[in-house]
Amino acid sequence: MANYLTCNHSKLLIDIEAFVEQTIDYSGNIGWDGFKQELEFLIHEIDFEYDDSLWYSAYIQAIFELKQQNTIDGKVDYEWLYQMECNDIRNIFCTFIRQREIERKDFYHAEERNREQLLKLIDNLTRHYSKLLFVRVDLAYVKEKHADIDIRLFRDDVQKLTGYIQDGDRCFSDLEGYAWALEQGEEKGYHCHLLLIYNGAVKKQDYYYANEVIERWKQITKQNGYGFNCNSTEHKEQFRKLGKLGIGMIYRNDLRSVENAKNVCSYLVNPEKDNQYLRVKPFRMRTFSMSSYRRSDRRYREHT
Repeated sequence: MANYLTCNHSKLLIDIEAFVEQTIDYSGNIGWDGFKQELEFLIHEIDFEYDDSLWYSAYIQAIFELKQQNTIDGKVDYEWLYQMECNDIRNIFCTFIRQREIERKDFYHAEERNREQLLKLIDNLTRHYSKLLFVRVDLAYVKEKHADIDIRLFRDDVQKLTGYIQDGDRCFSDLEGYAWALEQGEEKGYHCHLLLIYNGAVKKQDYYYANEVIERWKQITKQNGYGFNCNSTEHKEQFRKLGKLGIGMIYRNDLRSVENAKNVCSYLVNPEKDNQYLRVKPFRMRTFSMSSYRRSDRRYREHT
């Protein structure tokens, strides 16, 4: 997938989606000059061809359809495009409404299922351990590099990260549970919310381990990545004052802290965050994963 010259990849897709949605929802007369200028910019910025090995969300497909209908000999014929009426363009976009509705429902139900599974994992762990160390980090890319980051590179970087997690490499040793969620934001671009749950009898320095994870991410991304350490003293103190602190050391007999920890975990799989979903991805690419826990004579950590 080629780079975007004037705006980052993630933002472009979000802008396209917003443009299509606004065009569909607009009931009055659209100012043609402004509409034409934005449409031309968005189509021009899509300097890659449709790739059938990737999944695109409905409204991204809508702009591809419009582009294809106005492409001659491999180039967009803008004179032909400008001969279209606004309503003609709107009608093309409207054919994707049903598909978008299905995507929204599928996203909501998937988030609900994932949240249920994650909360069950937390319940199992807190029943088995008297104390657990909860670590949260947000992993993304520096803004200056967004134009160089496509969905495949993001997928590959996350796969490397999860490989280290499953191998128990260095800062990931003594993990009793984990979960990650992949999202796409206008400013942050592609990013990953990561939750790590350590055996509290073995690990105690939550800020240190979160920082080590961020350093590992920077290494994986060749210094193009950065991370936000949710376990900093300043960040935790904000939630402590509100009685909502759910990261750091969580004790089983402190029911309020356990409930707060569940709320923190639920942020990873929040159905209300449907503006953060991936607009493009390779088929069968996971956007959420977590460890599973089975209580028996020994504990198993499995990737699900």
